[in-house]
Amino acid sequence: MPSLKETIKSILQIETYRDRKFYGQLVKKGDLCFDIGANLGKKSKLFLSLGDKVIAFEPQSNCHLALQKIKHPNFSYFPYAVGAKDEEKELQLANHVEVATFSESFIDYFKNDELQWNASEKVTVKKLDTLIKTYGLPGFCKIDVEGYEFEILSHLTYEIPCIEFEFTGGFIPETIKSINLLDKGHTLYNYMLNEHPYFELKKWVSAGKMVNILKNMPVERLHGNIFVKNSTH
Repeated sequence: MPSLKETIKSILQIETYRDRKFYGQLVKKGDLCFDIGANLGKKSKLFLSLGDKVIAFEPQSNCHLALQKIKHPNFSYFPYAVGAKDEEKELQLANHVEVATFSESFIDYFKNDELQWNASEKVTVKKLDTLIKTYGLPGFCKIDVEGYEFEILSHLTYEIPCIEFEFTGGFIPETIKSINLLDKGHTLYNYMLNEHPYFELKKWVSAGKMVNILKNMPVERLHGNIFVKNSTH
């Protein structure tokens, strides 16, 4: 009978395989990937395992040691937040390292006994356009910034082949605005829920259909990721 340690290791290997298989549909070997809101670098490591070049952006100082430990020739990270303009800004920190934001609405919505917002730090903010001008156009861009996604996307002028951004039940109107903003006519959408590595839709859909799907979702405990694919690439 396998030990608990062996069982956990087996489960983690299966999860890693599923994640690799899922993201392998979206990125090609050698692609440049932006990991915006990299946190401790889980997604960065996944993209590296697929043979991609990864540039991670994470402003939280308590995440930097974990990112420094990723020793890979195709990996680099910068202590920048990404936002609506190039500036210095106060980042609000929760009592869990996974959560930090500029969004006051996000803080109000997710303030409870388990999640407290009792610290902040001043960070350097860069526009996504600024990062693209500096480091190149990514083939894939992951954005996980706790309710600040629309502010980032609203100032994007480049067409990125594939974007992934987080959504939650309390911010469906902002998610819909982001979907409509990114629509170029040839743009297609899909989504996953709760970080489970499979698409909820068998076929990618138009912006209008994606919006209708979101409007009919129950918002309680809703958490997922929208995928945006520009089909001309």
